[in-house]
Amino acid sequence: MKAIVLHNKGDANQLKYEEAETPKINDDEVLVKIKAASVNHFDIWVRMGNVPGNYPMILGCEGAGDVVEAGRNAVGFKKNDKVAVLPTIPCWNCGFCIEGNDNLCRNMKRVGITVNGCYAEYVKVPSQSLLLMNDKISYEEAASVPITFGTAWRCLINLAKIKPGETALVMAAGSGVGTAAVQIAKLAGAKVIAAAGSDEKLDKCKEIGADLLVNYYRNQNFDEEVRYLTNNNGVDVIIEQVGGNILPRALNCIKKGGRLVTLGTTAGNKIEIDVQHFYRNNLAMYGTSGTTHKEIKAVFELVKEGKLKPIIDRTFSLKDASLAHKYMEERKNFGKIILTP
Repeated sequence: MKAIVLHNKGDANQLKYEEAETPKINDDEVLVKIKAASVNHFDIWVRMGNVPGNYPMILGCEGAGDVVEAGRNAVGFKKNDKVAVLPTIPCWNCGFCIEGNDNLCRNMKRVGITVNGCYAEYVKVPSQSLLLMNDKISYEEAASVPITFGTAWRCLINLAKIKPGETALVMAAGSGVGTAAVQIAKLAGAKVIAAAGSDEKLDKCKEIGADLLVNYYRNQNFDEEVRYLTNNNGVDVIIEQVGGNILPRALNCIKKGGRLVTLGTTAGNKIEIDVQHFYRNNLAMYGTSGTTHKEIKAVFELVKEGKLKPIIDRTFSLKDASLAHKYMEERKNFGKIILTP
């Protein structure tokens, strides 16, 4: 089969389009012919060596395609089923998995990191790491759900527990997670302030449901703008995935008793915060890494029902994966970037 193989860490030119062995499944696994693979910032971190992996490796945390072959223990799947590939393979036996926190599994295998991923014509995974699609969702849309929508759902619904009538501030609202978070917050009955680094992205955020817009590149004191937009009350919930000098200012946007969920550090992972402001205002800050299978399944059903819709920015041919990575690194995308074989 054709695949994008990473032999060494480095820049996007390390992504090589070459022949690789087609996976052979065991009784618990399913072989999927990939129709669409999603590009994530996580893929870039793996490529750069910031996340340890096994070389040579095939990247691609999530994808969608057709079942080619199913092992005899892979109950619920048959040839030609349309499926989405989930990014993790938990052990289901450790304490975290038993508690329902499989995103923290002690023995987790990661698709596209510790096992070969979806930047290929075929991928194999256990049946527990697949979800059935329906005819209302495209392969490109299905490949865009697990990480972005699963993460946004976890942040807003399960951690921040957003309520109807509250106000949510979505940082990096033009990203995959950001576009998902805007929609989920609106579906939950919240008012949404979208924050991004370009007016073009903010205009698109408006189209998918954002009520108010903030450009945090043009206005470095965006926290003052958010306060102004909320009559100096602040927001109830923030989903923050930028880090660096953005996160401390984001904390200034929260009303007393508000909640912030942090999940990314594209602008830097070392910050300084006013702890006194934090505890005097009874703020809560949650950190999260990844999402659980249960959370992905919940939000995937809403996508299948048409209540949420993945935003696809651009599709590249699989052989042009290096161009797709460069495009993401230049922060040009609004929503998801997809590779198709």
